[in-house]
Amino acid sequence: MRRDVNTTGRKAIITGASGGIGRSFARQLAAQQYDLVLSGRNESELVKLADELRTSYGVDTDIVVTDLSHPTGIEVLTDKLSTIDSIDMLVSNAGYGERSRFEHEPVDKVLQMISVFINATVQLVHAVLPKMINAKKGSIITVSSLSAFVPAPGSSIYSSSKVFLNSFMESIYMEVRKYGIRVQSLCPGLTHTGFHNNTQVTQRTEVRGLSLWMEPDMVVEASLRGLDRGEVICVPGHINKVIKRIMPVLPRKPYYAFVNKIARRFK
Repeated sequence: MRRDVNTTGRKAIITGASGGIGRSFARQLAAQQYDLVLSGRNESELVKLADELRTSYGVDTDIVVTDLSHPTGIEVLTDKLSTIDSIDMLVSNAGYGERSRFEHEPVDKVLQMISVFINATVQLVHAVLPKMINAKKGSIITVSSLSAFVPAPGSSIYSSSKVFLNSFMESIYMEVRKYGIRVQSLCPGLTHTGFHNNTQVTQRTEVRGLSLWMEPDMVVEASLRGLDRGEVICVPGHINKVIKRIMPVLPRKPYYAFVNKIARRFK
């Protein structure tokens, strides 16, 4: 049954909204009566989600089908944002995972990953910040990764991009906190989404019965709780928090040897 039409006037922008963590953000923010702009590459999934949220929560939904791995794709979305007077939340979630040695990766694919994780996030944050500063309120969440704290062979660009996101968001937080703007870099560990379809991580870890996985809804719930608590770097999950805390004190040479040994299992 359709609920009453949203009267809060709050609007959220979500990239990578067609599945996984992005879709969970869309559902949970719609439940909080945010109108939504949903961005992604999969038009049919975006349309299906937008219809679901309009029917279930009475919110306005708009979709932007675009590929953020190319400058023109980023421009499509920033042009859309320029037409919106007030933006209350940005969730920069678009991304994908591939496991490959750096020298084997074509340079154009490397640059596409940098575009999705870094260029798109930087340009989207730059687009929404003036509106939030003028309103003296707003929230920005970028989806980073536990990999920012756990460098590994086969994920050189992915992990280093996430390091950038964490540092970027901490710096932005210090610049804009005086305006009442909330900022978070969300660092999930292994999550049951389609993200790992291009790797063997899902199959190998589940066969071994490791309990490192979280569901997207759990990750988003932790993120939104953390945002309310002022967590700038948010690491969902107790095991993931432990990993994040011990990484800075681990001797590096034994760590390199251990991770190389583990990585060979996923070739």
